[in-house]
Amino acid sequence: MHLIKVNAINSTNSFGREMFRTNPGMRATCIVAEKQLQGRGQRGTVWESKPGQNLTFSIVYPKPQISPGQQFLLSATVATSLVNSLSFFELPKLAVKWPNDIMSANSKIAGILIENVITEGKVVASVIGIGLNVNQTDFTGLPLAGSMSTASGKEFDTQKVLDLLLKDLEKNLDELSEKNSEEILKEYKKHLFRKQVPSTFQLPEGAYFSGMIVDVLPGGKLLVKTEDDLLKEYDLKEIKLCY
Repeated sequence: MHLIKVNAINSTNSFGREMFRTNPGMRATCIVAEKQLQGRGQRGTVWESKPGQNLTFSIVYPKPQISPGQQFLLSATVATSLVNSLSFFELPKLAVKWPNDIMSANSKIAGILIENVITEGKVVASVIGIGLNVNQTDFTGLPLAGSMSTASGKEFDTQKVLDLLLKDLEKNLDELSEKNSEEILKEYKKHLFRKQVPSTFQLPEGAYFSGMIVDVLPGGKLLVKTEDDLLKEYDLKEIKLCY
């Protein structure tokens, strides 16, 4: 995989999308930023990271072997690849918080933002943005955030962490296929945070309710069993897991 390193950039995802727009024949490329000025997360949130202590990068991956209706398979592949790679560093309680946050010791240590480029009904490229907290230990105002360091009590070589993550991600993305959908989803659900555990959820209007994650459907929707034993499906913007 081609590697590009920059000191400061607004957003590695935006940079990656522009790269692909001007060069649609490009090969898989990773853009790593020492500092992101406008890093983005899921649900329109801002991803904040201290320069030099963490990893913020995006992978531009041309022609992933998925159709627009199966985009969640890509998200599941990336999330489980990260969990499996990070297990090499002996981090405790690694899990995937639906849809694709990475948890360790009940703290969020990584976030993923995937933006697919769709042309004429085909996914022609995926821009996979990843923010991983590595050695940062101060998360003032972010009580649910953590890092590899806070989870393990150790410091890590960010370049070695990046090398391992990219090696595994490239392999798993190359092997991604809708034919392997059952295997991909099975592996994803094996690592699912708070599955079958009574939890609190929040709806968009602010109301809370208790329930339990039962499953994740092939399209990525979350299947929740409510207190009154009803099974309900929720999309990304329809529910938030509180922990």
